Amino acid sequence: MTTLRNVLRRAGRLSRLWRIARTGHTTIIEVRQRSLVVVFALVLAWNLIRPTWLALSIIVMLGSLLLINFLWVRAMAANVTSERALRYAAVQVGDTLEESIRLHDASRLPVVSAEFIDQSNVPGYTATSVFTVGGQRSDSRAVQATCTQRGVFTLGPWELRMADPFGIFQVRQFYNQRTEVLVYPPLAVLPPHVLLRRNQMGDLHPLRQPLSAETISVTTTRPYLAGDPLRRVHWRTTARHNDLFVKAFDPEASSSVWLIPDLDAAVHIGQGSESSFETMVILLSSLAFHLLNERLAVGLMADPNTTGAVLPQAGAPHFWTILRALTPLQPIPGQSLTHTLTLARSLVSARDSIIVVTPAITLDWIDALKPLIGSQRYSGVEVILLDPASFGAADDAKAFSAWLAEQGVSTSVVRRDEVRPIQGAYGEIRRWEFKTLGTGRVIVRQTPRQAEPLMKKSA
Repeated sequence: MTTLRNVLRRAGRLSRLWRIARTGHTTIIEVRQRSLVVVFALVLAWNLIRPTWLALSIIVMLGSLLLINFLWVRAMAANVTSERALRYAAVQVGDTLEESIRLHDASRLPVVSAEFIDQSNVPGYTATSVFTVGGQRSDSRAVQATCTQRGVFTLGPWELRMADPFGIFQVRQFYNQRTEVLVYPPLAVLPPHVLLRRNQMGDLHPLRQPLSAETISVTTTRPYLAGDPLRRVHWRTTARHNDLFVKAFDPEASSSVWLIPDLDAAVHIGQGSESSFETMVILLSSLAFHLLNERLAVGLMADPNTTGAVLPQAGAPHFWTILRALTPLQPIPGQSLTHTLTLARSLVSARDSIIVVTPAITLDWIDALKPLIGSQRYSGVEVILLDPASFGAADDAKAFSAWLAEQGVSTSVVRRDEVRPIQGAYGEIRRWEFKTLGTGRVIVRQTPRQAEPLMKKSA
């Protein structure tokens, strides 16, 4: 078996006639119909041993055919190029991914058949097609598909295969360019009981004294209190009210919320978009969006083996950082919630709030949660239980939720049908729209959401 493989490999090497590396791609010319070359060699040997008019005629005919077709594919190898450009970037599951593929022939000889072989890994998407291009012409076409799965994917590499009209020789061009495509999880309408404001230091209870430190976030102004430094006086409000007013800062100690997902593959139920893991990812992205809109700093305990933890930050730009960490997240065999909570102890301070999202209704991770609870009852630790029964399991989360409440942990039970994804949550994908004025002038009414700005935005 090994000897046969070696023979096939050597035969494949012998079939390669020409190879050259160019900028952006590598080109190979190889013999496609080796039997015809073998016949030409045998007839040539026959003519050398015993010359005849028949052998000479066959040599001239086959030689001319081989030479013309080789020069044809040689021209294609040197003058035909292909390129692809992402036109409309998919941002979330359900969006349309569209790119433009262009084939250009700079020679005068036409390309009878060019097979574009796509090696992209976007689920349900392929740009594999066949082109026919005339000499000194170009052909382009748009390829699109609806993204059905979140994740980090690549468009490319690809291969272009061309042959002469008789199929004797073949040109293979290998393009290694790759374009990263991020398909984010969709946002969802969260259940009302999940959106309740949480007990955080300085959040629900008004401060009875001036802050000991300033932050960078000024929310409003308030009347001057004894002990306020003069540098905090807001002079415009003071002049308007004819009384001293000072700037009110967001208390930084109350603005950190950690999202801790259960990454254990053993506890999650279902497959694909209907699984508890996918629902958890959608829930986490929606919670991050909501909390950041509340001007809180949000952190995420993502996969410690890849992206690691996303440290808490406030502001809308941080939402894309969290999405970037959530997008490639997958269940991890053996990554128990106990282990994740243990890792979180070194990052979560006593002043932070945490939200644990899990479908596990077992007691094995409770001991790891207790050090994060602190000494006060309902001290900023919340557990969101994904009800296993709503995903087809036999267990019910209600009894376990009541037991957690008795232990001083605020708990919410979320069913699968309560997390409803929103299509186009990151902005509608638009197409070109034009309007013709009365003067005959054409203006653009609507431009598409281009790929490049979104990719920069998510970076």
